[in-house]
Amino acid sequence: MSSQLTRRAFLRACAAGGAAAVLAGCSGGGDENVQSEPVATNPSEGKLGGKLVVRTSCPELLVNAVVPAFMEKTGVTVRLVEAPVSELLAWDEGESLDPAPDVVWGADLSWYVGFEELFEEYISGENGAMRAGCRSVAGCVTPVTREVAVLAVRAEEAAPTGFSDAPADEREIVGYASLLDEGLSGRVAMPDPQTSACGALHVAAIDRALSERGDDAVRELLRALRTQGAPVTDAPDALAALVEGECDVALVCESMVAQAKCADALAVRPVYPEEGAYVTCGCASIVRDCVHLAQAQAWIDYVTGQECQLEIAREALARPVREDVQDPEGFSEVGEPSVPEREALLALWASAASDDA
Repeated sequence: MSSQLTRRAFLRACAAGGAAAVLAGCSGGGDENVQSEPVATNPSEGKLGGKLVVRTSCPELLVNAVVPAFMEKTGVTVRLVEAPVSELLAWDEGESLDPAPDVVWGADLSWYVGFEELFEEYISGENGAMRAGCRSVAGCVTPVTREVAVLAVRAEEAAPTGFSDAPADEREIVGYASLLDEGLSGRVAMPDPQTSACGALHVAAIDRALSERGDDAVRELLRALRTQGAPVTDAPDALAALVEGECDVALVCESMVAQAKCADALAVRPVYPEEGAYVTCGCASIVRDCVHLAQAQAWIDYVTGQECQLEIAREALARPVREDVQDPEGFSEVGEPSVPEREALLALWASAASDDA
């Protein structure tokens, strides 16, 4: 195997949690995405016990910071079913899922909008401790983490290759407007917003960042990213393209860069756009008429509790949603979360392509 393939595999693993141990080992049955059920940890001593099926698109590092501790605390046996963001709510299209999920965990609120009827109304008793913009939405969707859209660049270079002839004070990438420079043509990797929550988040960020320049400026950059950028399907591929030198900038999420840097895997750094970093919340919901309702409610209580939120910040290097839990050390100040208007953003993304037709 070539060194490039090896590094790509390693980068993808880092973006998904890196060296963290696989929670439940190999999958059983015919579904390679379903992990085998672990044995419940000490279900006696008054613990809740029982089972819980969690359908998730979250990275492994975040999963491993939350699930084992939840099992230890409650005695509940958790079965994980991994799914990409684009398939997280697949059963709405008539697909019969086996095992049927009790909890869905992953993606921001915009992916849940319009599917409220699929979820139980349940508000954690911890809801009052959440930060502004991070409280339960209509009782159906519960924020668990804050996600921040950043531009990733190679840490050892003051400027990307396309800027080599520019004056020193013009070389540094400071925001989305920097990506309009001709020197970066074809050198920016962006995940597909149709299938990637991170990609959709960056479309929202670009729309907000450049809208004051007019719709043409927004479409110009999106068109360049579609037609001249380094095409990738998801955020791990964008990060890998940056490290392998296939691009100079990768549009990813902050926690991915932090996790990879912690594993000493990547010589990259995040750039928080000077126009303002776009922030949203990664969420979880209880599936309506689920089999294990008590365990699902316990899950929502746990992930919003202080103990779990501390682990999310410390072990998964993700931003917590609680007011009384600090962000990981070294993270920059960011604003309150927003909810992207996903359908409008996808229409904007599509219109950028039609401009070239």
